[in-house]
Amino acid sequence: MPAKPACILEDLAPFYRDREFPVLLHQYETWRQSRPLQGLHIIDASPVFRNTTAKYAALLAAGAELTVAISPVMPHDPAILPLLRHYGIPVIDAQEAIGPYDVVMDCAGALAHLPSRFGYVELTRSGAIHYEHCNQPVWMVDAGKIKQIETCLGTGESFFRAMAALGYREWAGKTLLIAGCGKVGRGIALHALHLRTHVIMADIRPQPLPHPAIQLISANDRAALNRALAQAFCAVTATGKRHAMEGLVTPDALQASSVLLANMGVENEWGTAIPVSRMLNRGKPINFILPDPTLMPYIDPPLALHNRGAVELHAARCLPGLFTPPPDVEEEFLALIRTNGAIPPELLDSLL
Repeated sequence: MPAKPACILEDLAPFYRDREFPVLLHQYETWRQSRPLQGLHIIDASPVFRNTTAKYAALLAAGAELTVAISPVMPHDPAILPLLRHYGIPVIDAQEAIGPYDVVMDCAGALAHLPSRFGYVELTRSGAIHYEHCNQPVWMVDAGKIKQIETCLGTGESFFRAMAALGYREWAGKTLLIAGCGKVGRGIALHALHLRTHVIMADIRPQPLPHPAIQLISANDRAALNRALAQAFCAVTATGKRHAMEGLVTPDALQASSVLLANMGVENEWGTAIPVSRMLNRGKPINFILPDPTLMPYIDPPLALHNRGAVELHAARCLPGLFTPPPDVEEEFLALIRTNGAIPPELLDSLL
C-alpha cells in the first residue's frame, strides 16, 4: 500500500494548528520537493502518539520507506496503531526487528541491536549508553540545545498536566522533591515554582540551580534524602538512569509513607526494592498517561531534529561515534519557531 503523508496532515488538522509544529511542517513542504530520503529503508522507534504522526508525514514526504517499531521500553497509544496501517506504515515489535536498515532512528536504545548502513539517530540521553562503542555515526538529538525545548519546557508542563489528570491539582505550599538536576528536573522545578510549590532538588553531585528559591541536597546523603522524602507531598525521579535511587532511599520507609512516587525517566528510576504498585503509573513515565505526553509545540523541534539526523547520515555529514547536531542546524530550527511557532520568544530565550 502506498504511504499517505498528506492524509496524515489532514487527520491532524482538527487537533493542532500549523503554528504548533512549524519545523515538521517545513520539513514536509521542503522534502516533498527535494526527496532527500528517496527509497531509503528507515525504522523509527519514537514513542507513538498522535503528534508523532506529524514526524512520519515528513519522513514519508522525503521518500523514506518507513517502518515504525513499538518498543517495550517506551509507552505508546494503541489507538494510533490502526491509523499507521491505514497510512501504509508497517508496524513491528522492536525486539523482533531484524534489518539491516539504511538508517535506524532509535529511542532509548531499543533498536541498537539492528545493523544500519548509514548509522543511527538516538532521541534520548538514556539511549547514549547503548551506542558508546559504536563505530558508526550516531546523531544524538539530546546532545543539542533543541532538546531543552522538550525536556525543560514541555516535560515540566506535562508532569503537572499528568498529575492534574490523576486528581492532584493543588500544589501551593506543598513540597516537591525532584531527583535529578538535569534538563527534565529543572523544567519540573520551574513549573513547580510557578505553582508556589516548595522545591527540593537532589543530585549526586553539586549542580547550578535554576532559581535561588530551590533547596539542593546531595543524593549521596541518605539521611538528608530520606528526611526530604518524609516531608514531601510528591517525589519524582528525573535522573535519566535506570534504578538510580536504588541504595539511596529506604524502601520500607517509602512503603509506609504517603508520599506520591512518580517517575519521568524512560525506565523505572526508583529501583527494584520498591514495588511498581507503589508508584504512579506503575513506575512508567507519568506523562505517558496523557494523549499527548508532550504538547505539540514542545515536541515538534526534537522530533524534527530526529528526522534531520536521517538526512545528515545519508548525506555522510556526520563523523563516527556520538555526534552532536551542528549549531547551524539548531539555529535554523529556532528561526522557524520564532517566526512561525507558538512558543513565546521569552520562553525560548530563558533556555537557550
